[in-house]
Formats: sequence, C-alpha cells, structure tokens
Amino acid sequence: MPIASVIQVGKSFGAERIFSGVSFQINEDDRIGLVGPNGAGKSTLLNILAGREEADEGVVAVARHTRIGYLLQVTDFQAENTLREEMLTVFAEVRQWEHEINELGQALASPAAIAEPVLHEQLLQRYAELQARFEHAGGYTYENRVDQVLDGLGFTREQQEAPVLQLSGGQQTRAALGKLLLQEPDLLLLDEPTNHLDLAALEWLETYLAGWKGAMVVVAHDRYFLDKIVSRTIETAFGRIEEYPGNYTKYLHLREERMERRSREYEAQQAHIAHTEDFIRRYKAGQRSREARGRQKLLDRMDRVERPQDFPEMRFEFTSVVDSGLVVISTQKLAAGYIDEAKQRTELVRVADLELLRGDRVGLLGPNGSGKTTLLRTIIGELPPVGGHVYVGHNVRIGYYSQTHAGLNTGRSIIDEIRQVSVLSEEGARTFLGRFLFSGDDVFKPIGSLSGGERSRVALAKLTLQGSNLLILDEPTNHLDLQSRQFLEEVLGEFEGTLLFVSHDRYFIDSLATKVWVIEDGVLIPYMGNYTEYRTRKQPIVLDIPTSPISSRTKNEDNATNGSATAARTAPSSARAKGKRSGKVKERTVEDVEREIEKAEARVKTVEEALSQAAFNADAAQLTQLATEYEQARMYVDELLVEWERLAETVSE
Repeated sequence: MPIASVIQVGKSFGAERIFSGVSFQINEDDRIGLVGPNGAGKSTLLNILAGREEADEGVVAVARHTRIGYLLQVTDFQAENTLREEMLTVFAEVRQWEHEINELGQALASPAAIAEPVLHEQLLQRYAELQARFEHAGGYTYENRVDQVLDGLGFTREQQEAPVLQLSGGQQTRAALGKLLLQEPDLLLLDEPTNHLDLAALEWLETYLAGWKGAMVVVAHDRYFLDKIVSRTIETAFGRIEEYPGNYTKYLHLREERMERRSREYEAQQAHIAHTEDFIRRYKAGQRSREARGRQKLLDRMDRVERPQDFPEMRFEFTSVVDSGLVVISTQKLAAGYIDEAKQRTELVRVADLELLRGDRVGLLGPNGSGKTTLLRTIIGELPPVGGHVYVGHNVRIGYYSQTHAGLNTGRSIIDEIRQVSVLSEEGARTFLGRFLFSGDDVFKPIGSLSGGERSRVALAKLTLQGSNLLILDEPTNHLDLQSRQFLEEVLGEFEGTLLFVSHDRYFIDSLATKVWVIEDGVLIPYMGNYTEYRTRKQPIVLDIPTSPISSRTKNEDNATNGSATAARTAPSSARAKGKRSGKVKERTVEDVEREIEKAEARVKTVEEALSQAAFNADAAQLTQLATEYEQARMYVDELLVEWERLAETVSE
C-alpha cells in the first residue's frame, strides 16, 4: 500500500531544468536507493518529498498520519542540552507519561484515595490508561534504545554527557542521524547518512536499518551500503527518472542491459530511416513517386527512438616516470602524533617496524580520530614523527591526495592551477581538463567557488601530472559520485606503482587492497587481504607489535595486576617462542619464514646495488642512508634465519 505518491513532479532553478514528469510510489515497506550523477537533483527530490521545497509542477500525495523523518544537513539542537539529553527529547511525551504514572502511583497509595472509592477508581483508570500508552510506546526500553544508538554511532560516554553544540560538525551530523532513528518515522529520508561515519559505525547502521520496519529513501555514495540496504533503485539523470528492481549491483547489471538494448533499437531505426530517405530521394520524381510519398508520410509519423544518453566519464591514467626500489617506505619504532606549541608530544598511533614494498596496495583503516591522516602526513614528511623514523626508499616519487584538498590554491582558476604544475599551453590545458569533465568556460572558474566534487577532480588532475610511483591517497572518493568512484577504482587498478590509501568506501578497498593496515587501540597492525578478507579471517602479518600509546601511559599501573596480559601484547615474538598464540599474531610455519627470507635477501641485494650506484655518484647523503638500510636488512635476514632454525627443530621433533 503506497504511503506517498509522486505525480508528474518537475523542478527548475532559474532557466535550468532539473527534472520533469517524475512519477513513482513509495510503499510502506519500500527501501529505495536514489542514485545518479552529482547535480541531477537527488537532494532536491528528497526536499520536495519532505515538504521543505515546493515543486514547480505536479504533486506529492502523502497518506494521512504518515510521519516523515528527514536527515537534515543543518542540525537543530538545544544549546543547553547534553548529547544524551538531546536524544531523550525524542521521548518527551513518553517521559511525561512516566512522570505522571509515578505521581499516580503515589496518589493511589495515599489515605485520601483509599478512603474515597470513587476517587480511587478514577485514579486507577487513569493509571491503567497511561500504563498501556507507556508500554505501547516502548517506555520500558527507550533509555536502552538511546544507549544502543549512541554507542552504535561511536559516541563515547564522555561525548554523550558533553554539551551537544560543542561536538564537531561531523559529530553533530551523526547525532542528528541518531535522533532521527530514535523517532522511528513511517518514511525515513536519508541524504548521505554514511558521511562522517567510520567503518564500525557504518556496519552498525547497516544492521540497524536492516531491521527497520518502515519505508526509506536513501541517497548515498557508498555502494556497499546500498547493496545491503536497498531493494529498489531509482536513477535520476538527464531530467527524468528510471526505476530498477534490486540493489545497486543489480541496478548496474540491468542498466547496462537496458542501455545495450536501447542502443541496438536506436541504431536499427537510424539504419531504417537512412534507407527510407535514400529511397525517397531516388524515386520521389519518377514512376515510383507515389510509393516515395507514402514512405515519407510513414517516416513523418514514426515515433523516433531517442539517442541513448549515458553518464559523462572521466578519462585519465596514473603513469610513473621511473620505477622505485623494492622497499618504498620503511619504519623504525615510528610513533605518529603532534607536537603542540609548548613542545608537548601527543602520540596517536604507534607503528611496528614494517615495510611498504614496490607494488603493494595497502588500505589504511581505523576509527575516526585514530590518526590515519596524521600517519599519512608523517610518512610524506609534512609532520615530524613524535618518535622513531620513516625511511623513503630509492627513486621513490610520492604523490599525495589530501582529503581537504589542501594543495589547491583557492584564489586561482582551474586552468591556472593546472598550468602552474605543467608546461601545457592554454589550449593543451583545456584539452587536458576535458578529461576531467571541465569544458568551455568552466576551466576559468575560481577554485574557491567549486563544489567538493569539482575540487576533487582538479586535485586528481594535478596528481596525474606528477608521474609518481607511490600514491598516498587520503579519502580520494569523498565528494565523487558513484560513476566517478568506479572509474577511479579502474584507473588505480591499472596503476603499476605502489598504493597507500585511506577510504571508508568498502567496495573501493575490496577492489584495490592486497593488504590492510588497521589502527587498533592506538597501534597499527598489518593484515593480509582486502577489507572483506580482513573482516572474515583477520590474518595478521607477523611482526613485533608495539604497545599502544594508551597502554604505555598506564604500563606501571597495569604491571602489578596484569603483567602476563601486558607481556602478551608487548612481546608477541616471546609468545611465539613459547609456542603460544598471541591474540593478534598468527603462528608462522617454516614455509612462511622461508618466503620471508627470500624477500629479505632480495631486499639486501637491491640495497647493495643502490649502494654501488651511490658510491659511483659520490653521493655522501645517499650512501649514509643506504648504509643504515643495508645494516637493517642484513640484521633482519639474520633474525629470520634464527627463527627458521627454531621452527625447523620444532618440526623435526
């Protein structure tokens, strides 16, 4: 049964037509994904559904008593409330009933009520009525539901008791989402609900919405989320909508089939028209002129098949100008964080001594605020380490993509920004920018006036000009629409260099990553495989995992009561020596170590060759760095040989 009907709705902004003739129904159990390129009118359509904007034509009919909940991008909180108090305002009526029930309970036990049977009966009836309402409204569980939502969205107890307006913008958006979920409307309208959520909160939201009893319409750029939540997809593009059954993956498959069929129909009709017009030209003045005129009439009355329109697509690639050495990045006792004006050091994440090798594709994961961006900026040298060292390998050329687009000059035009980092002529720059969907006078727009998606495309354009063999990308899919995300995935999949990236797009991670580095409790732990493999198997790469910054600060307190547990966290290699399995470390086999020895010896050989070249070039600085790397590489081989001997003896026993 439909709870809302959209009938021939159209909307324009000035002279620009956004869409027209839009019609569809929303049933009481529908889960609709609204997809399409940026600027196609998805958010506008949600605003019209929510009654926040008027349609220029057509109507939206909503069934009586239907409650609509809409996730606003601008929050409306009471300044004096804590976060938890703000969530509890959803249940103001229920809490009022609860207060009245308590007062009625006391009144029923009073001597006056006991002495007056009529009064007692009236109080009892009112008590029973409120009790039924209270129970039906979930009065016995609402506080637990508040806890569930706030915990699921990743709010700490401290944040829950803090003034809601002191939260960051992203935290306030999450709070608005939580408040909306607690209201449990009949129709839920969600515009980018996955923004500002880390992976743990995303998974919680998916689980929560999977049990949602009402209808929902969702705009999201997270394909993994759409696949798990949506059962019907509506595409808005080219001023109209098209419906598809199924989730996002099913939509892609059906859309491709539909586009192929339309292309065949269009080409067949065009061939028929060309053949008919040729016949008319040849015979319109001869003996068959009557037949030619008849064919012309049929041609005039023919319903023409429109040329199929497809989404514009970027066209670019990442090309390395030179190959890097085998070891691209290595770390030694690295701690990343920040140093304040008083020279106080704050550690966010500690890193095991590990290596990023040529050709690696690593996804960096972790909760919001865990230090992912700080670690990337430490690796590229923008921030100094608060402890330990980062070593950049031979011939490594780093290309960095900042999620805040920090490398763009907002005062320049797009074309000037590109020409600052290239030798392109104006015409060449315009042609180049056409590959990133900037055409005509768009290239002269100031960067400060661009949308987030447009800035992302400019940043990607600059990145392709650098010829880097190591790409370090911080949330590169933010602000990109679904089609652009898929294209970026394909381009990076063909990149022959090394990749280290942060992303909350699980499809993106699954498509590209061969390893994931996960920040857990302030410590970076490397795992084999992509995101799905990490979630299902959690196979860690065996390393001496350092203690977390938090545990190190409380080490003295823990030693007396939890010495054995601390030892297990701080010395996994010792645990392996005793034949025990650490909670985060997999026991290695002889074959594992043999493969590691092979890689380590190859690294030694690579560093030896680099040393010879540096000596030939009389490069003293390079010689010093490579000598340190060579010594570390040799020591690592020796350590592996000792481990191999121990494992071999264990097997022989």
